[in-house]
Amino acid sequence: MKKLYLIFFFIFFFNNTPVFANQKAPSQEFINKYYFNVDLKGVKDTYFFREFPFYNKNSQVSPLGKVVLSVLQGDLWTWVREPMIYIKEDIAYIHAVKEDGLNLLYTLKKEDNVWKVVKIEKKKLSTIDSKVMLEKAFLRAIGTEILNATKTYYGEPRLFQSERVVNIVRDEFNDKYYVTVQIVTYEGPIMPPYGFDTITLRIPDFKVIKYEHKDVTDIGNIPLETH
Repeated sequence: MKKLYLIFFFIFFFNNTPVFANQKAPSQEFINKYYFNVDLKGVKDTYFFREFPFYNKNSQVSPLGKVVLSVLQGDLWTWVREPMIYIKEDIAYIHAVKEDGLNLLYTLKKEDNVWKVVKIEKKKLSTIDSKVMLEKAFLRAIGTEILNATKTYYGEPRLFQSERVVNIVRDEFNDKYYVTVQIVTYEGPIMPPYGFDTITLRIPDFKVIKYEHKDVTDIGNIPLETH
């Protein structure tokens, strides 16, 4: 009954909501730029790299596992997005994105129970060249959330400087990120007491998961990089 109610709600909502913009189908130019021309129909198994079954029932590396490892230890060893592996009957694909925005797609084929790479495709998307500038932009975007975290900890507003990102952990299954930043807090204008604070925020809800504070008198001794 609940499912029927939801279906009715969406039908009613969309049928009675004004259309403010036309939904255009992606052009062929768009598809050529952002997609690889492969047919994923018939794919039986899809794996992240970390969950791929490299070993068979005899605890030996499978024929496909050997090729996957060979590919990953080559061009794809350093990636910015975890490689995905798609498997059909006798065709498999390995897709990964590198730090410079280069997308790599390997097509593998099985012949006589032997897997081999038969095609390599590359598509380059624009990306930020300066990691420092990207970090600055990100910290600027979450500045208010950092201020809120310090206010909660100290019980009053506290300014900060020398901020940097020290760690990012991605929770792919729950689509969340755990970002750890370090800052130097002070009472203005840049007056002590100084604090050397390490804050872990969960994104996108910006919940403070962990807050560590060290009281520091001499700011010159704080082991923190500034840009």
